Amino acid sequence: MYDTEMKLNHQILQFLEFQVQALLPSSEERKETSSVTDENQDSPEVIIPEMMLSLLVQYLSGLKAINCLLNRGYVSQTRGIFQTLGDDYEDIIFLSLPSQEGVVSPLHQSYLNNSADDSCSNPVNRREIRNMIRRAKKINQNVFQLHSNQQVFQVLRTQGAKHSSVDVAIDLHRHFAYKAILLAVLTAKVADNMEVMRACLNYRAHLEMIAPNAVEFKMPEPRRHQPITAAARVAAITL
Repeated sequence: MYDTEMKLNHQILQFLEFQVQALLPSSEERKETSSVTDENQDSPEVIIPEMMLSLLVQYLSGLKAINCLLNRGYVSQTRGIFQTLGDDYEDIIFLSLPSQEGVVSPLHQSYLNNSADDSCSNPVNRREIRNMIRRAKKINQNVFQLHSNQQVFQVLRTQGAKHSSVDVAIDLHRHFAYKAILLAVLTAKVADNMEVMRACLNYRAHLEMIAPNAVEFKMPEPRRHQPITAAARVAAITL
């Protein structure tokens, strides 16, 4: 339905799929991993790269789901998926910090413990995750920008014509796809896969030249209803 408008979005997703496949361990690597002792398998150095890759795969699946919904014009149904993508985005950045800063913080350890325990009813506070990302010295805050889910909901709230809301959602989807490239850079860096990291950095530079609106998504201003004057009310009654 919106193939022309979604063309670049499709291209970004195809590129990401190829890079994620390159990050997935081969059968030989899985055999080597299975031979590692249980003690090493539980270490953050092993768990964090695997968790980041798992979240990246989940993020990509979310982008595909939104793609299908937008192709059918279902804008409001994408809101929950966009929220999940926002959480995954923050989690991947957060998980990259120990590798970049050389320290597994108590907050990271708590996050890993909670992730390993499916019955955990006390998840890590998302505000604490955001605050740690904002304080991180190894993260470029101008590149890895954080947007609240409330802003996403505001953008996707029906305003005026349905066509305009679909256009906004398509632009937002493209921006989230661009953010997936940044996440792939971090995931590849932590996994020590320089080939994928370079490919993603080059593609990011390419997008910055051809689609600057994908790089920096500008939140549209919500429409405000004009107050109805007394004269307008009288005119409406007399018609």
